Amino acid sequence: MDIWMSVSRPMTDNVMITMVAGLPGSTNAFAGWLIHLGIALFAGIGFGVLPGQYAQKTAPAVVLGLACGAGWWVLGALWIMPANMGMPVFEWNDVTASSLGAHLVFGLLAGLTYSSIARMTGKGTEGAPRR
Repeated sequence: MDIWMSVSRPMTDNVMITMVAGLPGSTNAFAGWLIHLGIALFAGIGFGVLPGQYAQKTAPAVVLGLACGAGWWVLGALWIMPANMGMPVFEWNDVTASSLGAHLVFGLLAGLTYSSIARMTGKGTEGAPRR
């Protein structure tokens, strides 16, 4: 149960969402959620476009998804967010540790989703006709 609480903490922490809202200068939690979801949409589409051809099978998709999640964690949670707020960048603490777990779950789900879609459309199977 402690692992789930650690991973889910960023998603339930209104302070963190308000910090996301602060990226463009807002303090509204709803704006923070919209911004965060927009970033996640961009990251998910980017995952499909950039390493997509290598993520059609489940194992490579999981590895690439985890790498993508870790990359977004470094870029967003360790660098952009703290730099925008005048805080130390690349600092390891309870918040960044929890955020790492959440970003890895995002990457894992992105990889699994992409490989599932590839399999359903016939792109992830050996010998399937390409369209």
